[in-house]
Amino acid sequence: MKVLRRLSSHVLSLKKIKDHTPVILGGVALTCAVIFLYLFQPVLLSTLDLKLYDTLLKSRSGRAASNSIVITDIDVKSLSQYGQWPWPRYRMAQLINKLHEMGALAVGVDILFAEPDRSSLGNMQKTILADFNYAVDLAGVPRRYIDNDALLAEAIKKGPVALGYEFLFGESIAKRCTLHPVSILVRKEDGVSDSANGLFKPSSVDCQYEPLAEASSASGFINIQPDHDGVIRRVPLMMEYGDRFYANFSLAVVLLAVKPDQLVLSIGKAGTESLSMDSVEIPLERKGSFLIPFQGRSGTYRHISAFDILNGVIEPREIEGHIVLIGATAPGLMDSRATPTDPTMAGVEVHANIIDAILRGDFLMRPKAASFYELIAIVFFGLFSTILFARCKALANVGFFFLFTSFVLILTIGLFRNGIYVSPLYPVLAYVSNFSFLSLLDFWREERRLKEKTKQQLATQEALLEAIANITETRDPETGGHIRRTRSYVKALAEQISNKPAFADTVNKDFIEHLFMSAPLHDLGKVGVPDHILLKPDRLTPDEFEEMKKHTHYGKRVIEAVQGKLGNTSFLRFAEEMAFSHHEHWDGTGYPNGLKGQEIPLSGRIMALADVYDALISGRPYRRGISHKEAVEVILACRGTQFDPQLIDAFSEMHVTFQAIAKQFSDSEGS
Repeated sequence: MKVLRRLSSHVLSLKKIKDHTPVILGGVALTCAVIFLYLFQPVLLSTLDLKLYDTLLKSRSGRAASNSIVITDIDVKSLSQYGQWPWPRYRMAQLINKLHEMGALAVGVDILFAEPDRSSLGNMQKTILADFNYAVDLAGVPRRYIDNDALLAEAIKKGPVALGYEFLFGESIAKRCTLHPVSILVRKEDGVSDSANGLFKPSSVDCQYEPLAEASSASGFINIQPDHDGVIRRVPLMMEYGDRFYANFSLAVVLLAVKPDQLVLSIGKAGTESLSMDSVEIPLERKGSFLIPFQGRSGTYRHISAFDILNGVIEPREIEGHIVLIGATAPGLMDSRATPTDPTMAGVEVHANIIDAILRGDFLMRPKAASFYELIAIVFFGLFSTILFARCKALANVGFFFLFTSFVLILTIGLFRNGIYVSPLYPVLAYVSNFSFLSLLDFWREERRLKEKTKQQLATQEALLEAIANITETRDPETGGHIRRTRSYVKALAEQISNKPAFADTVNKDFIEHLFMSAPLHDLGKVGVPDHILLKPDRLTPDEFEEMKKHTHYGKRVIEAVQGKLGNTSFLRFAEEMAFSHHEHWDGTGYPNGLKGQEIPLSGRIMALADVYDALISGRPYRRGISHKEAVEVILACRGTQFDPQLIDAFSEMHVTFQAIAKQFSDSEGS
């Protein structure tokens, strides 16, 4: 017995596995599809991943920004006072001198002065001479005021000022440039070649005007490359150019202000990993890129108008000991950038966010093994959701789904607030796609089972109806073929009138199906008629005919009793109508209630015509059946008296179908 139990249990477990095979295979296939998408990163999903990162960044931003950074604006107020841009460079010299006097810790000029100042008196003298052949006499002008660039270079040379330049890729500019490489120690992981450092390597540079570059204490590149959706999220902090290392403009300003003892660039087999500045380790991504932890929208850092600086409106203490960035934010001048926290952020504010992050050690990073973690999460949650769906009920799966998404959301936010970003998109996608697809698959399977069950129920109903109808046949042997023929007649006639305007709203597919199913019960009441009347070989006497009429009541009662148990289902309602009214006449001369015209149910009117046609062509002991042609003539003659005129019109169009049905289910063949 134990062996039998084990064997039966084993068979049942195999059956369960077989039942769940489509779910398991579907879940595994979907998980593999998500892995494929993760490896190839289609644009739509990678964009969605970036937007998810932006949402997390917005939830993290809004914290108090550093008060050690001040942005000096060339704003609308400044332009309205000093005229359009570009200003003469002596005014920029005045601005920088003012910042020196107020004790700025370091000044970063986020403006590229690539050519000599055309507004310098010396340059204007040359231009007027060339264009108008007129020599302007500058003999009485002090020499230092003739060259604006010299004034600006002098101001830059006085203090710690960093300038910007732009590295170029794939093109070459023959231009002499003074750049400021950084002294850096490169530390490489074992197995990394000596020549590999994983940094961008530009081909040339578009730099500051040479006298200005030579006067500056430091400089850095201002290259900012947006992601494919046009949003700035990261910048390279280091590039290699001509076998030397060069810092990003923001980093150059920090180095100018902090003056660290040593910089160390760590390079692993996967590329750059970090940049260490004394005790601060800055995490880097591929190609030396740095994820910018934006603190908020434009205006997060303090802005002071250049006009207020030049006119002494600002107290020195508001500049003293601060890092000052000079940039243009006036409309039309602003170097506008789209960032996760603001679609139109000035480039100088992007630099402010980078500098602030480095000074405070507030970094965002993706772990070296982030891709591996995400891939493992996809596999785990994809297969986990498949197993759950195969073993648990729908309500439990919904609960697990919400539990999973909540867990992933809380974990992702928690890690992000601690500066670690691991994307939840693809693991969630694996779970959601499995949940959605497997729910759909399960729904489809249940629908198929339901349809099969409904089909079996309908087949059972039909079999029961035929069985009940056969009871009548046992009482009246002549009724068997009659039942099969009449159910086919009513179906054919109903299909004929389904497209007629008068019946289009009533006679549909369900009407025809229920009519066909219930037609065999139209003579059910004959089981209540005594044998000496039902089986009498001669014509009935008036009293016997009155007794025969009662079969309509008997049939109605039997069907009503069934309806009391099963409810008023459609096919039973039709059966009741036909059993009770198929002997009513259109002109009101029929029985049992003498109904007239539309008072007679449509199902009863249809059955009346089918019943009479079959009675006419079928032989009886006391008479022979007439031909199809004669039966048609008799029925057409009863248009508007015994039968519904519109049904007669439809019958006249398709009576040959009745003839074909009669031949198919003739008494000799059917019994």
